[in-house]
Amino acid sequence: MRILFVTPQVPSRMRARSFNLLKALSKKHDIALVSLLVDKYDMALLKEVEPYCASIDLVPHTKWQSQANRLRALVTRIPLSIAALRSATLIQCLKEVVQRQHIDLIHAEVITLVPALNALREEIQIPIVYDAVNCASWLLQQKLDTTHDPLKRWFIQREMQKMRQFEASRLAQFEQIIIASASDRDRLGLLMEHPHNIKVVSNCVDTDYFKPGRSRPRHTNSLIFCARLDNCSNAQAILHFCARILPLIWQAKPETCLTIVGPNPPIEVKALEADKRITVTGYVPDTRSYLDSAAVALAPLLVPTGPQFKILEALAMETPVVTTPRCSRALGTSHGQHLLVAEGPRPMLKRS
Repeated sequence: MRILFVTPQVPSRMRARSFNLLKALSKKHDIALVSLLVDKYDMALLKEVEPYCASIDLVPHTKWQSQANRLRALVTRIPLSIAALRSATLIQCLKEVVQRQHIDLIHAEVITLVPALNALREEIQIPIVYDAVNCASWLLQQKLDTTHDPLKRWFIQREMQKMRQFEASRLAQFEQIIIASASDRDRLGLLMEHPHNIKVVSNCVDTDYFKPGRSRPRHTNSLIFCARLDNCSNAQAILHFCARILPLIWQAKPETCLTIVGPNPPIEVKALEADKRITVTGYVPDTRSYLDSAAVALAPLLVPTGPQFKILEALAMETPVVTTPRCSRALGTSHGQHLLVAEGPRPMLKRS
């Protein structure tokens, strides 16, 4: 079968769900990949996915385009996160690849691509498998629950209401929807009133790639946080940890060091390096050596956005993990059995 695999960013080990699915599908099918090119560092990621693709088409989409799209969507019913990636060029590229590669099936990931899929469906009748990954409105609900600023709460609630309406009205056309967890399936099913075509495809880790190496001993009192730092929730989590929890750790163990690994760290995260005990690496092609040498991997997310692959990868590397109750529940892990769970400065201090 010839599959058109559509993603908002280039699949890679940093975006493990799409990468793992594409890699698995390529064993029996021909894959034509179409991705938006949002960040320059994505070009360096192509070498990871090229061996599994018959063709790759990248559609440039600048941050200025995203901002302009958001401004135009302010007075509409479209959630700003979805409006940001609207692209007529992407729709045209999809049409061309469908014709050129004689596509039999389309697999597309996350809700930001739904407008392009809707536009494509108006002209081309090809079955679509839509990977929701999660229930987007439920993520916004969790973000609302952890936000206290009145203005931010108003904005998040407005976006959440838009997202609920969008999920309820725009997804039923797809022949098949897949999602990462049963809880997200149930929430999305309630919104859509058509839960019969939503199937759970759980996240997994390549344990042949992520396995303990022990090429060097773990560094005592070393902490690591691996995440995409251009994700607001990830950046918020590590900034909160460094402001509220790390100073308490330093009071007890001043020699403790923290390494923050991930692409596109914002200015506020980069500024943490003012303390020599904190290192911000930016993008690295391979995180295994960092995970293999750290004493503890951190996942202090207030809102568990995304599939939490970094926790799964750390566990596969046999690196002890400390996370929040929300993240642990999202993964179905148990405190004391798979990882350690803590919430608030004092409990997190004890676990770290």
